[in-house]
Amino acid sequence: MIKPNKKNKLTKINLREQVAKGLDIPTEVMSNVPVIKLSGNKEISIENFISLVEYTPQKVRLNTRCGLLIIDGVALEAKSMTAERMLIKGTILQVAFAI
Repeated sequence: MIKPNKKNKLTKINLREQVAKGLDIPTEVMSNVPVIKLSGNKEISIENFISLVEYTPQKVRLNTRCGLLIIDGVALEAKSMTAERMLIKGTILQVAFAI
């Protein structure tokens, strides 16, 4: 039985990236990393997140495979949310990752 460890996990991620590259598929599709699209400072779309951690009009925190995604702003409002995608509108002041 192989115990999971960081090396096995990194090898798995690298293999996914190589397969995506070989098949000419966007890497984020194969590796489940978050895809973040920012439209000015008024709208942000996040795909491939794991869970919603915090939601207030000033802060949205999402758990992702790359760490905690933190969106700070004013009058932030989730316009739509599915298991795979979240659309937030408002005045976005900062977007950051915390690991």
